[in-house]
Amino acid sequence: MPDTQGQSRELSNQIAIATTTFYNPNSESDSFRIGLAKKSIRTACNLGYKVVVVDGGSPSTLLKEFESYGAKVYPELARGMGKGRRQAIKEATSLGRQIVAWTEPEKADYISKITDTAIPILQGTADLVVPKRKSMESYPKAQQYAEPFGNAFWKELTGIELDVWFGPRTWSRELSDYFIAYNGEYGDKWDSIFIPVMNAIADGKRVAGIEVEYTHPQEQTNVEEHDLTFYKKRVDQLGNIMGALELHWQKIHL
Repeated sequence: MPDTQGQSRELSNQIAIATTTFYNPNSESDSFRIGLAKKSIRTACNLGYKVVVVDGGSPSTLLKEFESYGAKVYPELARGMGKGRRQAIKEATSLGRQIVAWTEPEKADYISKITDTAIPILQGTADLVVPKRKSMESYPKAQQYAEPFGNAFWKELTGIELDVWFGPRTWSRELSDYFIAYNGEYGDKWDSIFIPVMNAIADGKRVAGIEVEYTHPQEQTNVEEHDLTFYKKRVDQLGNIMGALELHWQKIHL
């Protein structure tokens, strides 16, 4: 029988994961997210990934726990979603592994699938991979409506079908500058992981979508399902990202 566990370990040993955290332990939604982040980071380290965490002000006890799993933890040097992500990606790239992967730390079920997204890059058929979810049934209704709409907008704009609203990205280390050098010109929030993908496509890099099995955490869905704050957040994300994408697509095609 093939040694699939050994093969997976060989793949994960070539990958560095970048992520960011910022949790308030007194928040109900954050208390669930903390548990998911612990699971993600512990699993990633156990699987052989190098993990970099840039934190914006979570309790020190939590950060020490991340370090006990084997993660490298850094304080956020400059406030802001985009700045924190770039710092994490820069630190992950500096570890020297061939593949760099970005993911939110709450996507615990995705961690073991990152090796799948690295295979096309290591085989030389892609430079950057955007994973595609097989199903969104496990998500809150607001996301089930909003994110496919956003992906449809992306396809109509670029002509390329990708599940860009999923969030995670995996790329060859040589492409890290697309993320690190982005200057945050469209608000420096969610655009920080969308515009670099668009720039890579414009430069002729091979960007592929790879289907993965992913189940959204039930506890997170339960917290968000009937909270109007999250409904408004999804609408804000759509408006922010779609506006940025359209402006930038026009700019790079002048």
